[in-house]
Amino acid sequence: MGIKKTLGLGVASAALGLSLIGGGTFAYFSSTATSTATFAAGTLKLGSSFNTPVALTNLKPGDYTVRTFTLSNDGTLDIKLLKLATSYTVTDSKGDNAGQDLGDHFKVKLLDSTYTSGSLSGHVLSEISLKDLKNTSSYDLVAAGVLPGGIAATQSKTFKIAFEFVDNTLDQNIFQGDGLALNWTFDATQGLGEAK
Repeated sequence: MGIKKTLGLGVASAALGLSLIGGGTFAYFSSTATSTATFAAGTLKLGSSFNTPVALTNLKPGDYTVRTFTLSNDGTLDIKLLKLATSYTVTDSKGDNAGQDLGDHFKVKLLDSTYTSGSLSGHVLSEISLKDLKNTSSYDLVAAGVLPGGIAATQSKTFKIAFEFVDNTLDQNIFQGDGLALNWTFDATQGLGEAK
């Protein structure tokens, strides 16, 4: 073997040995950490101070009655939207309504928080006939101004509504002795999600 070949082989062997030594003795510091998290969903629970249907009986055209409702938020999340679904049944005592709906002759008047008693003048936020309210799939009480801001968690709000048997100055004798039983369903919804 020639000297160049021997010398080249020695250099190659030395380089291979150094790379094995360097690769085999490589060391570094390391550390690990773990993090745990728990997620709990809040609750949305609507309570009410009433659980029987509102019964409207023995009224004549021009009469009105005011009812007070209290809704409570028994959950941990704020209620931002509160929709109202309406249904009612009419008892046509003499069978002479001829297709007319007694609900079309009743107005629902949503009152502001300053109303105490007496005249409704100046206290009506909005009004709608019972028939139209029944045909509205989701009437929003927050947007109507009855429950401004919704209902905060663990809080309650009281509001007043007037039911008026509208005197249309026409003959309404077909409704004598009739009755109307009203059922309302309140549907509460949370607000939009937000950074926590």
